[in-house]
Amino acid sequence: MKGKSIAILGIGGVGGFVAAKILANRSDKSVKLDLISRGATYDNIKSKGLVFSNPDSEEFLQSDGLFLTGECKNTYDVVILATKSQSLKHAILENQAIFGKETLVLPLQNMTNAAAFIRPLVGKAMVMDACIYLISNVQEPGHIKHLGGPGKVIVGSPKTDTYDWVFNYLNKCGIPLNLVPDVNLHLWRKFLFISSLGTLTAAKNVTFGEIRSNEVLKGVWIGLMEELIQLAQKQEVMLDDSDVQNALAMISNFPENAKSSFQLDIEAGKFGEKKTLVDEVIINSKKYGLSCANYQVLESKISERLGNN
Repeated sequence: MKGKSIAILGIGGVGGFVAAKILANRSDKSVKLDLISRGATYDNIKSKGLVFSNPDSEEFLQSDGLFLTGECKNTYDVVILATKSQSLKHAILENQAIFGKETLVLPLQNMTNAAAFIRPLVGKAMVMDACIYLISNVQEPGHIKHLGGPGKVIVGSPKTDTYDWVFNYLNKCGIPLNLVPDVNLHLWRKFLFISSLGTLTAAKNVTFGEIRSNEVLKGVWIGLMEELIQLAQKQEVMLDDSDVQNALAMISNFPENAKSSFQLDIEAGKFGEKKTLVDEVIINSKKYGLSCANYQVLESKISERLGNN
């Protein structure tokens, strides 16, 4: 494993969490970790390090290398893609040098088709389907706060043991990683939670705690998830009511005042992941003759909020 290298592209809520876990828990520097970021995030990490906090503690962490996006010329053994979906293509095209023919690419976007989207953009690099269960917010550029979720990474089982070293390494660094044969089902389960909850919180401007305690809001959330299940089943992904119940149970693990990342973007007047989390759900549902009435109503409310900012 000595001499291996990992790059994390995008140091927001997800990329910052993964980076912090590695930096705080690795036993040595035998695996090099570089961060690639932009703008104020790059400037703040360069001046004071990556700041990672949770309700109980705060850490200042230094990576082995820090690069401004587009300026890194190194090729890595592993690239963890942690940009938001709307920035994904641009980030990949801007950083082509980091991908080699033997690079493993792990995309952690809130998408069900990230790997298929990425493969044509990275040459012969190996891109595997993956997702992460996590809620963390950017407090300010370069400062990540972990609010909930285990940070568990799910990866589709490869047909080779070539990458076992990085899977074992991430586990040892406190990032639980599971290899699964049915990764598409897991991608949809993650999307079920993130898309429906993000849409509701962004449209209604409510916290996770308010959804838990309000039966009307909870009913709307369930309605959104039911519409996503219909869409998934049309694509032969067999989500069912048990996945709804698991999502309802999952939200109890988060603080009362927790907000979704998409909600914070809308509050700031940014479109964020609206295309992926909301618009494409409506477009794809209509292709299958599904009404997705809840998504359409809440999309209008989100658009209205953006128009008023």
